[in-house]
Amino acid sequence: MNKLDFSFVYKNFKKRLQETYGKEVASLVWKKANTKLKNLFDEYKKIGSDEKLMILPLAAIYLSMKEENLENSLELLNQYGKETGKRFSKLIRKITSFPGLPEVLWKNMSNLMRKNSSPEKGYQRKIISETKELVAVDILVCPLHEMAKKLEIPEITSVVCLIDKGQMTGFKHIEYTRTKALGDGDNFCDYRLRYDKEK
Repeated sequence: MNKLDFSFVYKNFKKRLQETYGKEVASLVWKKANTKLKNLFDEYKKIGSDEKLMILPLAAIYLSMKEENLENSLELLNQYGKETGKRFSKLIRKITSFPGLPEVLWKNMSNLMRKNSSPEKGYQRKIISETKELVAVDILVCPLHEMAKKLEIPEITSVVCLIDKGQMTGFKHIEYTRTKALGDGDNFCDYRLRYDKEK
């Protein structure tokens, strides 16, 4: 089974490969990437679900592109990351447009932040604020970035960050800002969330 064809995040990248490098090269890269992904899953069975979802498929694609000496591999993936973030943002916007849901989300935002950035998932964090006006956390260590570093391709974290930065703007009535990212070489990621009735 070609796992990449079922990847909710990365399956559409095959079309981008075809458009950029042609169908023959795209098929070769995709086949290699699927083999690499299977091997990565076998090697890293005990890693977290986020790393399996976001980093391992991305690593398999990127390494396969590099093996074929394809120009602008990271740039193409970053562009895809930005577009995917926008696509997810629209989906999140639709979901969170149900009456009353944004208020429920905001009421539970602090708990969601703690759960999604927990040490149990491999994060190290510094909680900055948990008030009615502002929920803020600095991510000091990210397991996704650590996994990319372990694979000796830390540069791919930028793709995941672009997806994340895009999708997080989709929440209705919640203003999201982020000016720093570990994937961009900063010392931490700064997540800032504010309730905004007008957004």
